[in-house]
Amino acid sequence: MIQLSGKACSSDALKQQLKLWQAQGELSSLDRHFALQMAELHNDDSPLMLLMCVLVSRQLSRQHPCLDLSALVLANPLGTRQAQLSIQADYAALLNAIAALDAVGTPNDNKPLILEGKRLYLKRYQGFESRVAARLNLMAARELDTHPHTAALLEALFPAGHDTIDWQKIAVATAAGKQLTVITGGPGTGKTTTVTKLLLLLSLSSSLNIRMVAPTGKAAARLSESIKASKQRLAHELTSPLISPVAIESLPEDASTLHRLLGYQPGNHKFRHHRDNPLDVDLLLVDEASMVDLPMMDRLLDALPGHARLILLGDQDQLASVEAGAVLADICEGARHGYRYSAAQTERIAALTGTRLSPSTSTPGLGDNLCRLFHSHRFAEDAGIGQLAMAVNQGDKARVAFVWQQAYPELCWIPGDNSDGLTALVQLAKTAYSDYLQAMKQQAEPKIILQKYNDFRVLCAMKTGEYGVEGINRAVTAALAKAGLIQPTQEFYAGRPVMIQSNDYSLGLFNGDIGILLPVEGDNQRLMAHFIQSDGQVLKVLPARLPGHDTCYAMTVHKSQGSEFASVALSLPPTPSPSQQSLIGRELIYTAITRAKAKFTCLGTQALFDAATERRTERASGLAERLWHEY
Repeated sequence: MIQLSGKACSSDALKQQLKLWQAQGELSSLDRHFALQMAELHNDDSPLMLLMCVLVSRQLSRQHPCLDLSALVLANPLGTRQAQLSIQADYAALLNAIAALDAVGTPNDNKPLILEGKRLYLKRYQGFESRVAARLNLMAARELDTHPHTAALLEALFPAGHDTIDWQKIAVATAAGKQLTVITGGPGTGKTTTVTKLLLLLSLSSSLNIRMVAPTGKAAARLSESIKASKQRLAHELTSPLISPVAIESLPEDASTLHRLLGYQPGNHKFRHHRDNPLDVDLLLVDEASMVDLPMMDRLLDALPGHARLILLGDQDQLASVEAGAVLADICEGARHGYRYSAAQTERIAALTGTRLSPSTSTPGLGDNLCRLFHSHRFAEDAGIGQLAMAVNQGDKARVAFVWQQAYPELCWIPGDNSDGLTALVQLAKTAYSDYLQAMKQQAEPKIILQKYNDFRVLCAMKTGEYGVEGINRAVTAALAKAGLIQPTQEFYAGRPVMIQSNDYSLGLFNGDIGILLPVEGDNQRLMAHFIQSDGQVLKVLPARLPGHDTCYAMTVHKSQGSEFASVALSLPPTPSPSQQSLIGRELIYTAITRAKAKFTCLGTQALFDAATERRTERASGLAERLWHEY
């Protein structure tokens, strides 16, 4: 029998302790009430039952699909600052005791909790994970015939001209014969150019119904813009008789959100498209795949017809989704340190491209379906932003310190040990934002004002607090008002930037869209919210018709994914709580740095920056193991 020791070792004592932990922020109200309800439903309020339910629920609220019992610290399972509860048992005994609970079953059982190996899941999430893995493994194994002229088309799309391996060409060759292809790479590595050439090659080979999607409206609009720009470049660069201008022009360029593709139905958790009503699509491209959570990936794969190709595009090193799971990271886990092509795949690549790679000596898993782009065209190899991003991404604290010491003009550090740092950041924001506000006063075109506004952004690790989005927005608003640049005497005022927080398909506004309230030409007393759409046109909306929105002088790093700005300032809290610190990891810092094209400023302490660099965000999951069969 498992024994719990400490102040909360009995059922009644633990229930009281759960209340205290909720008040202290260690648990949410949902965590506590879930445990109490489960105990009541299964007539078991034993300390072990309550504790396991609390931990599984808390894991889910922290975006972990499961509780990895092998990582549980038995001396302090809840991870509180001072251990007030411990489990007196070894792991084998603990697993046996959990398996014996009435609420716990195996994957085929109809029980609310599922114990699978060393992982404890809510049944729904075990289902999500196992179905996603099964479908991806099935698609990964499926070989597709390539067009007889594929090699010639690849040569026309990627003319020889350098001695190094052309990974963009490798990626397109890989996708030509696969039902599932995953293309990853950092900012500026040419993911969109690569996928545009891929779509062109496949459309020249056969007639395909192609759809393109992204997780958010903003990301979808950006994908449309990028595809359109890539088509224009290719029309000028490609001169081969095998590729006609008409073929390039006929490529699709409109992208939608995943919700819109699947047929989101307000008030209903089910989508219009699913296994029994699949999508009408032959090839689906999903951009910003790192933002796709586990439940959404399950629904997407469920709605995909059996013959359809799937291309996942994204940066595996960016922040994962804000909901449970890190699907793209799990898909790429086995090839994190380099490609893992099988001997058969290297032969196929050699036949199509003339490039001979060394095959992997171990079981490839999804290795044959992955291609990572390495060379960044945005950052020069000796540029500070690129160097800092690389050092952070590698978790190299010494290299990070070295980069900061080089005093690159594009890198700026503001010490965050006292309030002077916050004052300096607010002053920086006031100066940067004055450009678009001056343009507004000079009655410049709305598109020009929006472009000037998008030259700079404050990014925050947190939403709340003095150093978070809410605090920075208040401070910058006050600073701009004091300088006479805005007059925020009411909710809607000229120059106020707003970020949309929910989708409104009738207006064409989506979660994450950003616009500015500007005076109507000829009537300075009347305001309209202005947004740049994916086609480059400006959408005007009455302020009263806007869906839920917030002021946007600052935004979270999560919300910035898929965006880029000339200059970025990152705000890190000087004294984060343990739960906050656990969220400020390598991926968050890397994502913030790579949003900047020309200048990156960081307000923070060296201790926190170093700790974040060393901390790779790990989400408890069994997906990588299911896909790679080796963890």
